[in-house]
Amino acid sequence: MTPEQRALQDEARKIARSELAGKAAHWDATGEVPWENIRVLAANGYMGLVLPEEHGGSGANLLDLVIVLEELAWACVSTSLYVFSANAQGNRIVQLGTDDQRKRYVPRIAAGDFLASHAMSEPGAGSDARQLRTRAERRGDEYVVNGDKCWISRGAVADLFLVNVSFREEGKKGLLLVERGTDGLEIGKVEPLMGHRGSPSTELHFKDCRVPLNQRMSDGDLGSSLMSMSFSRCCNAAMALGAAQRAFEDAVDYIQTREAYSKPLADLQGLRWMVADMKVKLEAARLLIHRAAASAASGFPSESQAAVAKTFANEAALQVISDAMQLMGANGYSREYPIERLYRDARGFAIAGGTTQIQRNLIARSVLGRRVHAQG
Repeated sequence: MTPEQRALQDEARKIARSELAGKAAHWDATGEVPWENIRVLAANGYMGLVLPEEHGGSGANLLDLVIVLEELAWACVSTSLYVFSANAQGNRIVQLGTDDQRKRYVPRIAAGDFLASHAMSEPGAGSDARQLRTRAERRGDEYVVNGDKCWISRGAVADLFLVNVSFREEGKKGLLLVERGTDGLEIGKVEPLMGHRGSPSTELHFKDCRVPLNQRMSDGDLGSSLMSMSFSRCCNAAMALGAAQRAFEDAVDYIQTREAYSKPLADLQGLRWMVADMKVKLEAARLLIHRAAASAASGFPSESQAAVAKTFANEAALQVISDAMQLMGANGYSREYPIERLYRDARGFAIAGGTTQIQRNLIARSVLGRRVHAQG
């Protein structure tokens, strides 16, 4: 990291530990949105960290963002998800939208007073985005949208949805910007998720939802939309890493203050080797994430490098947190300690943004190419 990035990391760490960490358990237990945290982070410029300065952002890069997200997730995963979403969706609009869309939405997203969410998943189309059934039919100067979305992160509170649809007449898939309150858009039930509980996910229902033609994202076809997921995957990996780093530090502190067989737990070779393996996983994940993030000079990082980083970081995070729980014994399993919450939060990252199995398909394709088999 550069000296400027180390300073950025230090500042994010201070804010995370002084402002966010103390109430993380509260947001998890209640499922409330951490509005007070969001306001603090918006005031410090984190909601628009990678967004252009001319649109109210800080003009930082993706590597800067993943450094910050790791620190925020260390303290409160639910809160870090809002910083991720603002930057990821704002960046999608910057990269794939029109000049008018950038001017109307990006400054408000960067200010933190207008929340955006990506609406891709459907009941019959999760990992396979080509099976999207939500359709947009042009009628005059509007698109009429019909269909259903599910597992839409922050859907309960988002002001703007970047919605993947199939344009009926063209036979193409792309993105529409749909504001909350648009006639025909219904916010469905809040999903009772295992983790990420301060970032409520919902269903969305489009019933003859009328959207002006100028809300279509000019470059938001299916291919570019899928490519933009690489940005999100780097962020996903960084937040999983932050949760794992917190669990690791808590477990290391714990075994240095507890004794067994008349000696500190930290002196037992079996446990020392566990700690060493945890450290290796964390360092390797961090380097892979930083490598992928640094490849984002053109707006989105390398698809294969982002897939490698997400796969490794997601699985390493789960193993590190599981080992931390083991090191802390019954206390690690208790809700009085953060380990069990960190595990629940980290588990979601291996599903969100494309499962680790889908990432392996992307990685294999980058090595072997796409294989097409004749039918029959």
